[in-house]
Amino acid sequence: MNCKMLSLCCLFVLVGLFSCSNSSQNNPIPEAPIDNTPPPVLTGKMVYHNYSCYNCNDAVLFLYNFSSNERTVLSQNWQITNPMNAHFSPDGKKIVFMGISQTNNSWDVFIFTLGTNVQPQNLTSNSLGRDEDPKFSPDGTRIIFKQNGILKEMDTQGNIIRTFTVGNSEASMPYYTSDGNSIVYAGNEPNNNTLNIYLYSIANNTTTALSAIEKLEEYYPIVVDNATFLFTRWESTSNKNDQVYLGYFNNAIPLKLPFNEPDANFSDAYPVNSHTLLISSTKQGGIGEYDLYLADMVTGKKWSLNLYNPYINSNKNDLGGCYSPL
Repeated sequence: MNCKMLSLCCLFVLVGLFSCSNSSQNNPIPEAPIDNTPPPVLTGKMVYHNYSCYNCNDAVLFLYNFSSNERTVLSQNWQITNPMNAHFSPDGKKIVFMGISQTNNSWDVFIFTLGTNVQPQNLTSNSLGRDEDPKFSPDGTRIIFKQNGILKEMDTQGNIIRTFTVGNSEASMPYYTSDGNSIVYAGNEPNNNTLNIYLYSIANNTTTALSAIEKLEEYYPIVVDNATFLFTRWESTSNKNDQVYLGYFNNAIPLKLPFNEPDANFSDAYPVNSHTLLISSTKQGGIGEYDLYLADMVTGKKWSLNLYNPYINSNKNDLGGCYSPL
């Protein structure tokens, strides 16, 4: 299952020589380069998932190590259906993710220690609700998640700490701010089914709109630092292709990032370093409906992740990339 490469500088020569005897998940498909320059040198790791379609119940969770060029099918022997949307702990040793428990056939939140062979622990096995969108706190001691449209917080053993009343009848995709004292999330507009981006202060129990354009879908907020966050927004009310924006906690006008293309979807942005992001996109030249790319927030350059390893993108939807430098 592991693919080794000699060095990054030899990457383009070796791409056609990689071979992995894994499963049907490891079928490289030729892909045109996105950028003529070599991709950035990275030493961390990424977790991501792919599926045929959201309701096909065939999601698979992967781990990729940029340093060793090792790609692992994490969920191969798990007793969990549809594992997806994983998030690293701050020390990079664990992940939390959502999936369908095979014992109760419901969406639950799981935690897994990387490098072990034990089954992931179901943190919400006693829940009667639909549990989704888990994210670690900055100190790794808490997990924020969504349960039936309500935001809840638990410890890493699954003990509920508190339930948040954020002011929206539906709240999802929560993410802690850098200090862990507030939560950025996507909440529904009043009297409308579209989502906007809000900030909830845990200490003050107050909710503030960060980006709320009426009838324009805005979702998937990911905190970058104490000043900025990433999120996805429709191109317009008439063009519903997703585009990635950089938002500001001081309520400055969000910046549409230069790698976006209005005739394709760009979403699931996650920071890698100060100027580079993981994204998923339906842009032309890919392999599946969604493919994983690196994108430069300053120059707008994009690199397919298949330039690192030809087995990353597939003919399925490759989504939910999350990066850890550790």
